[in-house]
Amino acid sequence: MASRKTVTLDNLTVLGVERLAAILMELAEGDAEVKRRLRLELAAQSGGDTIAAEIGKRITTLRSARSFIDWQKRRDFVKDLDLQRAMIVDRVAQSRADLALDLMWRFMDLAEPVLNRVDDSNGSVGDVFRTACEDLGAIAAKAKPDPVSLADRVFAAVTDNDYGVFDGLVRIMLPALGDVGAAHLKDRLTRALADRSRKPGERDYHALVLRSALQTLADGQADVDAYIALVPPEERRMPHQGAEIGRRLLAAGRASEALAMLEGARPKRSATRGGRDDDLFLIGFPADNAWEETYIEALEVTAKKDEAQRLRWAAFEQRLSADQLRAYLKRLPDFEDVEAEERAMQHALGFRSFSAALGFLMSWPDQARAAQLVLTRASEINGNLYELLEPAARLIEGKHPLAATLLRRAMIDDTLDGVKSTRYKHAARHLRECRSLAAGIRDSGAFETHEAFVGRLRARHGRKTGFWSQVSEVAGDGG
Repeated sequence: MASRKTVTLDNLTVLGVERLAAILMELAEGDAEVKRRLRLELAAQSGGDTIAAEIGKRITTLRSARSFIDWQKRRDFVKDLDLQRAMIVDRVAQSRADLALDLMWRFMDLAEPVLNRVDDSNGSVGDVFRTACEDLGAIAAKAKPDPVSLADRVFAAVTDNDYGVFDGLVRIMLPALGDVGAAHLKDRLTRALADRSRKPGERDYHALVLRSALQTLADGQADVDAYIALVPPEERRMPHQGAEIGRRLLAAGRASEALAMLEGARPKRSATRGGRDDDLFLIGFPADNAWEETYIEALEVTAKKDEAQRLRWAAFEQRLSADQLRAYLKRLPDFEDVEAEERAMQHALGFRSFSAALGFLMSWPDQARAAQLVLTRASEINGNLYELLEPAARLIEGKHPLAATLLRRAMIDDTLDGVKSTRYKHAARHLRECRSLAAGIRDSGAFETHEAFVGRLRARHGRKTGFWSQVSEVAGDGG
């Protein structure tokens, strides 16, 4: 049971209405945000019209403001902005959906002027508007506006969407548009797309926006042929577009057509793919993967199961796809899957990219083999991949302290060798963690003991006082 001093709903209720009102008055005197919230709540008591008028005034003020909002003021500004959005949804829309819809459109119109004067480096302001865009759909469905007028407003929004706040608006508005509104919107989008003149090889961003909106309409109406018609013939041979079309054909029960489409968009993978092997961990082959997954599904549906299995295993062999390996094993007879999994793990241990292999063994997960990989291929550890090495070290440190230590040492060496001073604090923490694991390492084998490692660091990087001061701060005794 919570203490009576803990701030909970039940405990505050005990204070009584008058005492709470007095406290709120006191807080409102020194906090504009609290005062604004109280004004809105009081206005809500008088009905949807009254609170709508209050919110409308605030939207007008926000639109006319010109001062720049830096990161220090951003948090309070976002709270105020989101309060207006929430009040439209929770207070106005409950009794006056028509007023709420108009207010939300006005709120969305704030996006450009607001984003022009705010530091939105963390995306929090944009998130408020994207949430409001989702709210528009629910309010419009409740308000039931004229579908043609609604379609005109949707058209205007998606064709003037420089900040991306209306991304997804067509999908969101489909229920409220109905057949009449969707037909009118399709007509306007089609005419606008036809009016765009494009030179060969020229990329027209606005044409892409119009085409995407039309494809969303086609999806909403389950019209696969309309979707395909909007993809230029030359783009249908691209793996990503082929996968998008193939997925829709499969959903429509047209598996043979899907297979043919995917065959025509087969990725042209080079046997000697450019870049380092670590790129396999960092970026993978996302476009090719989407094609491959859809193609395998098409093979399954068209009864080409052996070919589908062959491709699943090939995907695992080529890039250690855990998803394809799981699908492959799932379709094997009993006992054969055990042997195949063992073969797969041996392949992973010898895979050309250490980082990809470690990422795979973590996700499988197989702690013992992840540790084995580290111990047998320690010289290949890329200490710069801290987003991989740190969680891997945490995963295996309980049963495999030496392997976890080697991962952390690699990060420390990379930080100090590269003089990455912004990471000194993290490197010092890693050194402390190495020290805490040292007692659990019975035999370091060919690797340095913790004391020898620290000695080497001092000999090689003794002048990096920024690092050693961090070590003293987190460890207390220099390692």
